[in-house]
Amino acid sequence: MKIKFIAAASVLLTLAACVSTSDPQGANASAWANYKSWHKVNPEPNTGDPTGFLGNVHEGLNAYRDIYVNSTGESTNRGNRGFPYPQGTIIVKESFANQTAYQNQSNPDLTIMIKLGRGASPETSDWEYVMGADGDNRGTGTSGLANFCHGCHTNAVDTDFSFINSVFYQNQ
Repeated sequence: MKIKFIAAASVLLTLAACVSTSDPQGANASAWANYKSWHKVNPEPNTGDPTGFLGNVHEGLNAYRDIYVNSTGESTNRGNRGFPYPQGTIIVKESFANQTAYQNQSNPDLTIMIKLGRGASPETSDWEYVMGADGDNRGTGTSGLANFCHGCHTNAVDTDFSFINSVFYQNQ
């Protein structure tokens, strides 16, 4: 009974977050159209919950995920430059529901983080959160989507609110 309640609550929270979005502040969807050519952060697909903060988001614990970062943020992600990420960094996470979907590269959910200019969204530490490849669901400031995403990402404050970087995998 508790599990069903928690699952239903998670779905409702996700839907509520998607309903309350904000106007775009960062790059438009064409900026991540070629993300597969960017630096791939994880050497193998990320499955389970390596950080302990995932819960049921990003397709849950059974998902297969790949993470990419554009050239603007690559040096920071690799640990060659300190945090915070520079303005214009874009991080894309592909989430596949299961191994079969991953192997077929079918229907990934995309979630995107865009580093904005200093002071552009103090509530989200200057990150814009985007759900979907088309970039229509975006969150900054106090929008529902921003609150939902950044509420979890505050657990990664030491790495500029990004849980996974190349150094994380080097240390595993």
